[in-house]
Amino acid sequence: MAKLDITTQIRNIDRYLETLVNPRHRRIIANYRRHAIFEITGHKERIFTPEMTVEEPVYYLNANGMSLTLQGREEVLGFYSSLEEREATVMVVEDERLAVADWGFASEAWFNSYMPGHLVPEGWDADPDKLYILRQHIAMNWPYDEAGRMMGEHVYEHADLAELTEVAEDEFITLAEAREKLLPLQQELPAYDGTPQTAATRGSGVPV
Repeated sequence: MAKLDITTQIRNIDRYLETLVNPRHRRIIANYRRHAIFEITGHKERIFTPEMTVEEPVYYLNANGMSLTLQGREEVLGFYSSLEEREATVMVVEDERLAVADWGFASEAWFNSYMPGHLVPEGWDADPDKLYILRQHIAMNWPYDEAGRMMGEHVYEHADLAELTEVAEDEFITLAEAREKLLPLQQELPAYDGTPQTAATRGSGVPV
């Protein structure tokens, strides 16, 4: 298979941002963009700052045969730490459809996660010495507070569509490569004072 482009998701988010005029909605999607880059490149500490995330986020994770609730900063950070320690954060997100509203955003996309065989979830026939892409169809909704800060993640996989594909070393995206390609694309959050929007400026944008 051809090597995937690690910047695909960010370019899609940028196109969506160009369609938005509501300051609150732009802040939410810009926050998501920033979060995605830091998550994929293994920099969790830059996600959980006061300007990006509430003090006690709540995650509902339903994927890889598990249903997990993470309550509060300590549990969420522990989950991210386990991924970073195994260098299991690298993914290419394709064909993402986004819609934003005052409460937050919804997304549906294909997630291609890069992992050596020993990190492949249980239930797959994987050689621990080979390299793989786990391709999953995932729907999400993330709530945000009045200041445009993430309150948590609700993540749901349709497991029937998942596929595991072995890839050659030259098709595998390492954490070092992800950082090289994505971190230069990072941007600061747009200014937003949390002021409620008027009827004239309120709008949810359109899915892309």
